[in-house]
Amino acid sequence: MRSLVQGFILGLVVILPGMSGGTVFLIMGLYEKMIADLVRLNLKPYIPIFGGMVMGIFLGGTVFAIIFERFRDITVAFLLGSLVASVRSVLSDGPRPNMARVLCLGIGLTIGVLFGAEPLVIEPGSAPVGALTLLIGGALSTAAMVLPGVPGSSVLIIMGIYDTMLYYIKEMAVGQLLIFALGSVAGLFLLAYVLDKLYARYRDLLSYFFAGLILGSTRALVPTEFSGFILLSMVVGFITVWYFSGRRGRVADGAVS
Repeated sequence: MRSLVQGFILGLVVILPGMSGGTVFLIMGLYEKMIADLVRLNLKPYIPIFGGMVMGIFLGGTVFAIIFERFRDITVAFLLGSLVASVRSVLSDGPRPNMARVLCLGIGLTIGVLFGAEPLVIEPGSAPVGALTLLIGGALSTAAMVLPGVPGSSVLIIMGIYDTMLYYIKEMAVGQLLIFALGSVAGLFLLAYVLDKLYARYRDLLSYFFAGLILGSTRALVPTEFSGFILLSMVVGFITVWYFSGRRGRVADGAVS
């Protein structure tokens, strides 16, 4: 039952850009064991977690999509604050800036701005996303989600399909969701371990690159108007993710000591 609840919480968390699934695994004390078990294909202990995660994603995604449709600017303001705050977690273990790291930050920022050009909006008449895009989105977002501090859902914003995926969840578009899930499974087993090894070896450069990607992708999250409620929503999103980023740091310090 505990594993089911943990998975449900994880599912609710990963819906929000700026919230890292890897950080949640770290806080729960499951991260290192999970990576080792994935390599050995020891999946049985994680079936309840994955089941709870699916429930959390569907419940959280449906509620969030409804809120998004009715209060678009307030929602994107919350997401904007969340993404900006998540940079703290991405760079928390990174060394100070130097020429190479700033260059990686600039490259990530440029890519994020270019790919995050379309504003997020959930509309029934939106153009459908192709199967290949869904597969790639599922693979990359799940692989990134495994890394502590890196929000997997921010990958979907950079690809311009985050709002579409929320719409598919809300409308229970089973075909599209199954294709995305297939890509997620592939990303979990084919990319997550490799990405984790690369991240461990080139952590400083990749951290700055991911930070640039996240900051650049916020271009898609600018509200069309500003008001007190919208600014408050942005602050709440920022504080929420900033708090969880701090939790990650405290857990990491505890593990070291």
